Amino acid sequence: MKPLKIYHLTSELSPYVQSTPLSEFSKSISIYLNDLENFDMRTIHPKYGFISERKYILREVIRLKDMEIDIWNEKLSTNIKSAFIPNTRSQIYFLEFNNFFKDLPELLYKSRNGRFYKDNEEKFSFFVESSLETLKKLFWVPDVIIFNDWQTSILPLLLQKRMKKDSWFKNIKTVFFLHNNSDQFNFSNQIFEKLNLDYNKRKKTQDLMELAINNSDFTFVFNDLKSNKIKSLLKDNRHKIVGPLDNLKSCEKLEIFNTVSKEVSSLI
Repeated sequence: MKPLKIYHLTSELSPYVQSTPLSEFSKSISIYLNDLENFDMRTIHPKYGFISERKYILREVIRLKDMEIDIWNEKLSTNIKSAFIPNTRSQIYFLEFNNFFKDLPELLYKSRNGRFYKDNEEKFSFFVESSLETLKKLFWVPDVIIFNDWQTSILPLLLQKRMKKDSWFKNIKTVFFLHNNSDQFNFSNQIFEKLNLDYNKRKKTQDLMELAINNSDFTFVFNDLKSNKIKSLLKDNRHKIVGPLDNLKSCEKLEIFNTVSKEVSSLI
């Protein structure tokens, strides 16, 4: 039996980034799934300027050097470097694009005065689109793509767009990891126009939480979310509410990760 190929998109992962609890979660789930015999797990992550290439032994991938991304009706060039999460055999790719990621501080999403960067939706949409293009250049077709929270919530829409034009992507399943109920899920109509995505023009912004849940094959909720809106969205979609992982014993976390692996496997 061939291993299940899993592609994991995250905007932060420990020890490279310590911005929010997502970083430790991303590390734990990546290592756990990769260690399973029937899983082939690969993670992709932005290459922020403060991540030391020497310390973490980032290596160039020849076929991913100067990779051309066709986005926003222009062609942009990016590079991918490869490493292993320290003390593991869990592979991680780092996507370089200096215009967006080089000068970000470790807060990542907002300045020290607490204001979120206006170009968050643009930079992380670029990250998601580049992550999909990376698959083509690797000649590696995942069975499932796992993506985390608002930062990568546009993934199902960009994947569906590619599916319509390229049968190479047609059988990929998606699993959404929802961690927070954040205003950052509200993306502007302008970013949808720039990405040539359909959107509801009667609304001033587009709710990526709703779109991610409705357009994914499964949703995991890793938080104690009491929102009636979220409960309503989950009602008609395959999902599991796990609840917060904070203060859980190691054995309890392993049980949750085991549940994740079973649900992911069941999609294929």
